[in-house]
Amino acid sequence: MKKLIIFFVIMAFLAASVLAGTVSRNIPSRIEPGKTLTVTLTISGATAGKLFALEDVIASGLKIKEWTVTGSQEPKESITIREKDNRFGWSFTPTGASATVEYKIDLPNNPSTYTFGKMVWFDPSGQGAESSQPTLTVAPIKCGDGICEGNENSDNCVPDCPKAAPAPAQQPVQQPSAKQQQTAASGMSTTTIAWIVVGLIVVVAAIGYFVWQKKKSE
Repeated sequence: MKKLIIFFVIMAFLAASVLAGTVSRNIPSRIEPGKTLTVTLTISGATAGKLFALEDVIASGLKIKEWTVTGSQEPKESITIREKDNRFGWSFTPTGASATVEYKIDLPNNPSTYTFGKMVWFDPSGQGAESSQPTLTVAPIKCGDGICEGNENSDNCVPDCPKAAPAPAQQPVQQPSAKQQQTAASGMSTTTIAWIVVGLIVVVAAIGYFVWQKKKSE
């Protein structure tokens, strides 16, 4: 039992030492040849005032042409960068819990498919990794490929961007007749009026019967 408790204490300590920060990568899945690709790395849960290092693996055959860091204490010229083969890294001091790294890549004019590698990041609390390896398809946008993208819309490319079904027509509201309006204005329905008439007939009949019985007894 004692060993089990010690085990859980160690596991809790290790869990507490794992990097609290996370990094997400925003990259399109498809883009036209010759365009400029923009990739955004969003950092959350960083420790303000502590050095943060981030490394991304760029797809083979591509090269970063420019980059910016938002949320850094250092100016761009003081941020440490590392570039080796297809790996590119940044080291800076976040001003708060969040920061953003954005880089741009000029894509070739020929269609192709590129696969990006896994991101890793470090700070004094530990390290983290993003295991996804997104794939970028570089191909012309064509109407009829089943993907609604770029300048395609429901007017110039119905096969890829089908128009929404028209809303069902509303049934016309039937206006009440003059008699119904008069009845509604009086605050009584047709059924109520009918029962009143029947009640009057019963009362008149009862009075007539009573008078007839009285005369008969005389």
